[in-house]
Amino acid sequence: MADEKPSTGNAGRSMPSPDVAEEMVARIAAAQRPLFSYIRTLVAPWGSPEDVLQEVNLVLWRKASEFDGRGEFLTWACRIAYLQVLAHRKVVNRTRFVALDDGILADLSQRLIDRVRDTDIRLDALRACLELLAPAARRLIAQRYEEGGSVRAAAESVGRAPESVRVTLHRIRKTLLACMQGRLAEGNA
Repeated sequence: MADEKPSTGNAGRSMPSPDVAEEMVARIAAAQRPLFSYIRTLVAPWGSPEDVLQEVNLVLWRKASEFDGRGEFLTWACRIAYLQVLAHRKVVNRTRFVALDDGILADLSQRLIDRVRDTDIRLDALRACLELLAPAARRLIAQRYEEGGSVRAAAESVGRAPESVRVTLHRIRKTLLACMQGRLAEGNA
């Protein structure tokens, strides 16, 4: 049937099947925060991490068929991001001064891949531990740490004294820390 043929893009490349495309979109979307952090660290202060991230996303999509699934997606994406940072750097280099040489940038990029991966693992552990909290504790944490949130605002919303809420938040944070340490230790075992 004609409907089963892969569609082609502008460059004549065949597009991935809908299932593969959906999986790749999910992987790219999940990697946005760690990739942005990685890129921002490599291009600051001379570059535009947003522009580089957009280029990385395009390259990841174009090269979707090259990701075999055997390695870690984020590591593969960071390697592509590093190459895009170098390409972006060449463009910027023509117009203004760049303080880091290529050797330093290469060394920094390798060290950052591990940090980005660790940050992602820690965020996953935090999300899992937050889910284990009682709903009232989750709400209190959300009220305290939402943008513009404060102990006073959280205390007013639950009708308690700020000092009482401070003590409760301290206990919740200790619980979260213990949970995260346990989860991270399990992941390293």
